[in-house]
Amino acid sequence: MEINPLAQHKEAIPMVAKWYYEEWSHFYPDRTMKDVEQYLGGGKKKNKILIALVALEGEELLGTVCLRIHDMNTRLDLTPWLAGLYVAESRRGQGIGAALVNAIEQKAKEMRARKLYLYTERPEGFYTRLGWRVRERTEYHGYPITIMEKEILF
Repeated sequence: MEINPLAQHKEAIPMVAKWYYEEWSHFYPDRTMKDVEQYLGGGKKKNKILIALVALEGEELLGTVCLRIHDMNTRLDLTPWLAGLYVAESRRGQGIGAALVNAIEQKAKEMRARKLYLYTERPEGFYTRLGWRVRERTEYHGYPITIMEKEILF
């Protein structure tokens, strides 16, 4: 498995956009899949993506994750964010998600971030096993979520 910037694999943008749209469009009902594709391709810089990574095995797209300045428009006080962690359903449980999280943590460290944040709708056990801690439980666009944080050690 290799983890590379999405910018080096532009052919993966339509699939990544499909994953993101299917997984998180309920938070942004006014966005279309085309909007997500344009955003991933660099066409829209709102809530700027610092870097998007993809995990590949040969030509097979396994998963993706982003490092963003902001991921919640209601929490602009927190930055940067691990966002959009997604692993292809057929490849879950194989360590791909953990590898993508570690890769984004490394990118945050390279950018001298002291903390990294994320939010999740799912149980947070996956992230706690990777050293993340719960910051708060709240709602985002009417859905219950957990905001988590991790200290970045230098």
